Amino acid sequence: MGKIISWTHEHEWCKCFREGRERLENELHDRRPLTSITEPNIDRADAHIRENRCITIKELGPMLSISAGSVEDIMKYHLHYSKVNAWWVPCTLMGVNKMVLMQAASHLLQLFEDEGDAFLKSVVTTNETWVHYFIPESQQSSPEWRHTNSPKPKRAWRSRSAGKVMAIFFWDWQGVTHVDFLTDARTGNASYYSDHLATDLKEKIRSKWKTGGKQVTFLKDNAHPHTAKTTMETLRKLKWNLLTHPSYSPNLAPSDF
Repeated sequence: MGKIISWTHEHEWCKCFREGRERLENELHDRRPLTSITEPNIDRADAHIRENRCITIKELGPMLSISAGSVEDIMKYHLHYSKVNAWWVPCTLMGVNKMVLMQAASHLLQLFEDEGDAFLKSVVTTNETWVHYFIPESQQSSPEWRHTNSPKPKRAWRSRSAGKVMAIFFWDWQGVTHVDFLTDARTGNASYYSDHLATDLKEKIRSKWKTGGKQVTFLKDNAHPHTAKTTMETLRKLKWNLLTHPSYSPNLAPSDF
């Protein structure tokens, strides 16, 4: 679609062509020098941006006493700034939290260097997830091989079901060792968790590993049911080696280690 001009501009163009003009491009002429894009204004704009990274062009204009277009030229062609969206993360860690994370990772690395694969094969970890009763097929998994003249397949749009159930997984280096679904209005509290460790998980590990004397190294996160007094007492009775999961790291699942 072409650009729409006003009647005034249209009559001006017609007049110019009647007088002998043949080109549509603007002719060279003396321009008024730019008085707003100066080194002092560029430096002031840079100082304001460094002081407030969220400042807008409309806010900078009155502060520099120049037009928004001049501010935009300064930002784009002289300072080479561009607006970048923030990267949203689950949490931001302080220096102390980062040090604790590094110490925990270094401890795990040292255990691996000392024991090798035997350490990795002794680790059992856990996590929870919501499982919906129905999860629709994604668009990425829907493509089919068809000829160019074949009709395009159609599928009705469906969303995840509202019904869901909490699933608790336990796994080792070979894969899932045990999974339990919290049905019948059960909740994953400390009592359930400690009872599950002492009965179902203990038996599943014993039958899967088929070695009664092999030591279990257990890795869990810091959710309340996992750190409750009842759970910790059960772990002491089981005599499992307990690995430390860093505090203030909700974005770090035990399997990320």
